[in-house]
Amino acid sequence: MHSLLCLPAVALPLLIGVPLGYPGTAVLMAGGAQTVGFGSFQQPLYTRSGPMAIATVGIAISAMVGALCRDSTPALLAAVLVWSVVYGLSNGISSAMAWVGQQCCVFLIVSSAAASTPGTTHDLVKSAMLRGLGVLAGGALQTVCIFVGQRVWPQARTHFTKLDFDPKRLQVPFLREQLNPHSGTFVFTLRVTLTSLLATVVYRHLNFPNAYWIGMTAVLVPKPEWTLTAARSVLRTAGTLLGALISTLLVVSAHPHGLALTALVIVFLFLSYLWTNVNYGAFSVVLTGYICFLLAIVRQPAHSVLEHRMGATAAGCGIAVGVHLVVLGLRKAGHFTVDRVHTLEERFGWRSVPAEESMH
Repeated sequence: MHSLLCLPAVALPLLIGVPLGYPGTAVLMAGGAQTVGFGSFQQPLYTRSGPMAIATVGIAISAMVGALCRDSTPALLAAVLVWSVVYGLSNGISSAMAWVGQQCCVFLIVSSAAASTPGTTHDLVKSAMLRGLGVLAGGALQTVCIFVGQRVWPQARTHFTKLDFDPKRLQVPFLREQLNPHSGTFVFTLRVTLTSLLATVVYRHLNFPNAYWIGMTAVLVPKPEWTLTAARSVLRTAGTLLGALISTLLVVSAHPHGLALTALVIVFLFLSYLWTNVNYGAFSVVLTGYICFLLAIVRQPAHSVLEHRMGATAAGCGIAVGVHLVVLGLRKAGHFTVDRVHTLEERFGWRSVPAEESMH
């Protein structure tokens, strides 16, 4: 039931904006709404709606900054450096905070590949601001829709943890602990930062559309534990390949357009919400289909999009795994020791409720 609450905010911009001749704006709003919808599955951050509200502002700012860095690789690398460090350190606070940081990195990189707009610097700033506002509007719409929906249908609430954790307890000594070179959070921050920077350099030097998926994938795959990083890399690559094949078959056989295309976007999005905490491979399959059909709305050829996505996903996963292997090699050689990542939520005993209590 909860997954259904996330759909109206994505469907409305598409159903209104596309027929009126504003497909780009509709896709921007849908993208913001889609991401913030996943925030409703996260653990509370200040409040139940905290992850959604903070992510709405964060991804909007990131989208604007990324678009501003479109024509300058040094500026983009500087921004990626800052965003990656913040994301890495946020893993030491809570899983919800880490999710927000990750999504901000994703929107920064994706927006840096925004379509070129001829004109002056003023035109670039205007385009970046409009992009940020579009994402902000979509995220805000999603937050409001879910907030209202959960009060109309209380059974649709999703509680993965107790609501007794308050990030305002964040203490300076805890932050200092995370800056210790032996801290798991510190090493993960260093690793994800190197991965993001390397992937961004590769993406900026490759001359094919949608190369930014290399950087996006490289941000999404890394986890503090090696087994999780390796498993996510395999599942994301395999899921993307299978999702591409399914999407291609649907495009070739049905030639969807208009409302049919919007319907496919909603169906695949619903499945991605439904499987987000169930199976990462299945989630990757339906997410690939969702992105394919969403980009088809703005007239990006489905076949080329899928080919580029498969290649970029494999490259991004390869970079993430490669950097992790280097760090593991240095660690086994005795150059440094690393503690497990301990989060602030664990410090204060934020207990997860049993899985059967969660409803989504």
